[in-house]
Amino acid sequence: MPSSRVNPFQVRHLATGAGFANRHAELVRLTRTMLTPGDKLVLYGDRRLGKTAALAIAADRARRRGALVAAISLAPAADLADAVRRVLAAVHAVAGRSWHSVLADLAARLKLTLTLAPNPDGHGLPGLSLALEPGAPGARPTLFTDALDAINEQAGRRKLRLALVVDEFQRLLEWGGESMEWALKDTLERHRHVAYLFSGSSRSLIEDMVVQKRRPLWKTVSLLHLGPIPADEFAAWMVVRARATGVRFTDLTARDVLRLAGPRTRDVIVLAGATWDDAQLRRGAGDPVRALDAEVAALDVVHQRGWESCTDQERRLLLALAREPMAELHAERVRRIYRLGAASSASAGLKALVTRSILARDGKRYVFDDPFFRRWVELGTR
Repeated sequence: MPSSRVNPFQVRHLATGAGFANRHAELVRLTRTMLTPGDKLVLYGDRRLGKTAALAIAADRARRRGALVAAISLAPAADLADAVRRVLAAVHAVAGRSWHSVLADLAARLKLTLTLAPNPDGHGLPGLSLALEPGAPGARPTLFTDALDAINEQAGRRKLRLALVVDEFQRLLEWGGESMEWALKDTLERHRHVAYLFSGSSRSLIEDMVVQKRRPLWKTVSLLHLGPIPADEFAAWMVVRARATGVRFTDLTARDVLRLAGPRTRDVIVLAGATWDDAQLRRGAGDPVRALDAEVAALDVVHQRGWESCTDQERRLLLALAREPMAELHAERVRRIYRLGAASSASAGLKALVTRSILARDGKRYVFDDPFFRRWVELGTR
C-alpha cells in the first residue's frame, strides 16, 4: 500500500470538515445561539465527546455570518480575577483596538490594574494583563458579572453582534458559590446584546445547577446535552473515512472499535486510528483487539502511574470491574472474591475513584473512565 496515505483518524488537533463526526443538529443549535443576541445556552456532557470541536466549528460558522465570537476556557484560570482577565482579553481580541479606552474605563470601575503589552513579534493586538489593585476588595462574586455588564453595555452601544463562549464555566462556583449563581442569574436575565454559550464537562454538577428548581439558573438558560454519537452513524462514518484512503474497514470492524473503546468520541477515534495503522502494517483488515493492545502497551508508563496512585482497596475495586464489568460491586459474592470489605468501605473507594475521574457513573453502574486503562488492568490480571 502507498506509504503516502495519511491516517484519517486524528486526535492531535481539533476535528474539522470530514474529520468531524456528525453532530449536525447540535452544530445548528450552537451556531444559532451565537447568532442570536440575548440567547443563553449551556452545552454539557462527559469529557472527550467532542464539545470543544463542536464549539469551534459553530464559532467559525457564526463568524462567517458576521458575528464576533469571543471564546475562553476557565479550566486554566487561577482565580476569579484571572477569569475576568481572560474574558476581557478575548473580547478585546475580536472587537479591536477601539476597545482600549473601554477596557481602561472598565478596569477603573472594577478596581483592576490594566496593562496593555505589545505582542513579542510586534504584530496583531496587544496582550492584556489585569490584576486587583492593592487594597481592592477580593475576588467578590460580582467581579465577573460586573465585567459582563460592561461588555453587554458596550456591545449594545456599538451595535456589535457579539457572542461569548465560556468553557468549563462551572468553575465560577468554586470562586463564588451560591452568590455567584444568583449574580449570574440576575445578569443573564437583564442582558439583551450578548449571546452567551456556556459549556462544561461536570455533568452532574451542571445538571444540578440548571435543572433543579431550587437553583438560581433554573429556566434562566437553555440546555443542550452532548451525548455519545449513535452507534450506527459513528460506525458508518468510520467506514467511509477509512475507505476513502483505500484501507479495508468493514462495518463489523467499526462496531468492534465502538464496543472496545466507546462511547466517548475521542477514545473511539484513537482506537479507529490504531486499527487503521494495524491494517496498513499487515496489508489487510485491521484487528481492533490487536490495535487496542498496542495502544495499551504504548501507554504502559502512564497506566502504571495511575495504578500506583491508587490504594490497595481501590486497586481491588478496579480489578473487580476489569474482570467483571457488569458485576454488582456491593454484592456479597463480589466483595468476598475480591476482598472489598464492608459495603461502606467499597462505596467510599468507588466515590474516591469517581472523584479522580478514574471511574465514571453510567446510570447505576460504575465503569472505567478510560477504556485503555481498563484493558491495561485486565491484561495485568491474567
